[in-house]
Amino acid sequence: MAFDTETMITMADGQFVVLGDIVVGDEVMAVNLAEKEQCTAKVLEILDEESDRIVSVRVQEEIHCSDTQKFVMSDFSTKKSVELRPGDILLREGLLETPVKSVRANPKSREL
Repeated sequence: MAFDTETMITMADGQFVVLGDIVVGDEVMAVNLAEKEQCTAKVLEILDEESDRIVSVRVQEEIHCSDTQKFVMSDFSTKKSVELRPGDILLREGLLETPVKSVRANPKSREL
């Protein structure tokens, strides 16, 4: 698990789809870190990894992800979810900046 399967993902055409409905070959919005720009990317594989630690990151909404999930920062660097702190600024779809409100580690739960 990188993100909870109910996490909304922005598709290349601008629609929002829950992560669990995405399949190999779908086109999603992404960030090209080298060029520092938003782009589209084709889903090449679906990973089904288990994580011992689930992290909840609250921005505008709460995001449940693995402790190794990387987020793109406002300066185009990346941080793992467990490295995020309140006040850090993330880039969201459309390269919009949004502050991290809280980060908390949760015990692994079947509800996610």
